[in-house]
Amino acid sequence: MRQATLWMMAAWLGLLSACGSDPAGAGADPDASTDDVSTVDWQPSGKDATVLDTADGSDAADVDSADAPDTVKPDVVQYDIIADIGGGLPSEITAITPATGMFDFEGIHEVKVTLAAADWTAYLNGVNQPDGMKVYTWDQADVEFDGQKFSAAGVKGFGNGSQIDNPGKPNMRFKFDQFVTTGYGPLGEKEFRLKASGQDPTFIREPIAGALVRTIGGNGPRFSWAHFTVNGEDYGAYELQESVDKRFFSNAFGNKNGDKFEPVIGCMGIDCPTAGGCPALKPAYVGSPGDPQAIVDAAQAITTATDDQLPAVLDKYFYTDELLADYAVDALLSNLDGLASAGQNFTIYGDEKTKKFHMIPTGVDLTFGNFNDAWYELATPWGPPNSWCADRTDTLYKRIWNNAVLKPKLVAKLQALQCGLFNSATLLPLVQSWQMALKPYVYSDPKGLYTPKQLDTAYLALQTYITKRQKTLSDLLGPCK
Repeated sequence: MRQATLWMMAAWLGLLSACGSDPAGAGADPDASTDDVSTVDWQPSGKDATVLDTADGSDAADVDSADAPDTVKPDVVQYDIIADIGGGLPSEITAITPATGMFDFEGIHEVKVTLAAADWTAYLNGVNQPDGMKVYTWDQADVEFDGQKFSAAGVKGFGNGSQIDNPGKPNMRFKFDQFVTTGYGPLGEKEFRLKASGQDPTFIREPIAGALVRTIGGNGPRFSWAHFTVNGEDYGAYELQESVDKRFFSNAFGNKNGDKFEPVIGCMGIDCPTAGGCPALKPAYVGSPGDPQAIVDAAQAITTATDDQLPAVLDKYFYTDELLADYAVDALLSNLDGLASAGQNFTIYGDEKTKKFHMIPTGVDLTFGNFNDAWYELATPWGPPNSWCADRTDTLYKRIWNNAVLKPKLVAKLQALQCGLFNSATLLPLVQSWQMALKPYVYSDPKGLYTPKQLDTAYLALQTYITKRQKTLSDLLGPCK
């Protein structure tokens, strides 16, 4: 797997406030992940909210003067960032071939599942339930992965909003030790997920978002793609997603038995919600095995900290650098369904050694503008609150942006993105190559919802967003050096 070394110059800025939200289903099942929303009532924010014109790719409006930095110090910090983006570099990807690695961006896997017909019928019926009421249970199945056969694996659905438009193409989670405690899957993995990309017709927004987070010191599951069949029926193209499990924690953090927390009710985040205050957070999270009170305590400390105290309080409870990486990518990509906007689609891992929390974003598919042409300012990217989370407003991003200690670190992340993987000279060829390579699978998907013309429009919109966002970054931060 190729690693790209990216050198970045980050200007430190002086002084220079974010909102968000969704009710994503109040299901109590921790595996019925809140990684999706059913509707997005999107309202653009400020002058930077120009609707993208996917037909002509015209230039974006200039950034509001309020976004301009007050002062720019001449000092720069040089970053040597290693980005394991998987597979080759843009100019090298010309076709999707059989994958050589589990998460190889140059390859597509063949995944075949065989299970009892009655179990599959029940599975599809569960997915067809309304958002927040979908029924997911573990079934036993035989799995063939790139010709290698595994018996008695566990399979289960996940997701809410991503299943609404196309419940006939369900997401599927694989757990090879669900029924056989010593079971292992391909390449030693115990779990992985197949995602139908129900909210992203391009199949590449979430893989790119994860790579962007990792290039600037954050965490995120890796991706590749798969061609999927069930009981001999062709279900078309899927994203193959790394599971955020003990193996993930061990690889990323060097330990794996810490507490894992996920929001099972939307509109929560890690700041105290407007409705119910900090105590309302506890029933919104499930801990495995930890007590969600730890999230309540962290949120309470963050919310009540003064501006001077905030950097130290964040460092006490979180790995701040990882949190800033998540925030930076969410803001850059106008994420409608992430940590700050909807307060969901993330996992928090309590490090065994330090007891501090690692932030791991998941479900980063409502990004790059979507079909809604979402376009947020970088200074206030989630305001006013989305109507689907009216009782919650994320204030932490706003406080970070206005904090003399934290803002330079966040801006450094944004400039690392601007001058690294997100740079249009790097990312646009990558998007174009993936589009052409995936075309035989995505454009002829037997379970797909989109015509070739609609898919062309979706890929063009993604590329237009990258081009315009690059201009936004240049206007705000200055050119790359």
